[in-house]
Amino acid sequence: MSETERSRWRPTRTQKIIAVLVLLIAWTALAGQWADKGCGLPQGYALVIQHGTPDRDEGCEDEPSGPEYTDNYYG
Repeated sequence: MSETERSRWRPTRTQKIIAVLVLLIAWTALAGQWADKGCGLPQGYALVIQHGTPDRDEGCEDEPSGPEYTDNYYG
């Protein structure tokens, strides 16, 4: 491959689709960690963006309006 061919490489449509699917699977796995700590899965997706993976003392506690994030989780 010549130098100009290497600098012009772009991912194919299939490679882009696979990359997006891998990211969605990883995001779902991380959101599942929040679900194990008492949070709903949709809330887990948002918490992954806001806080990353949960620490030992992070989770959700039951409230009348639904699970709420707390950094003093002991569940």
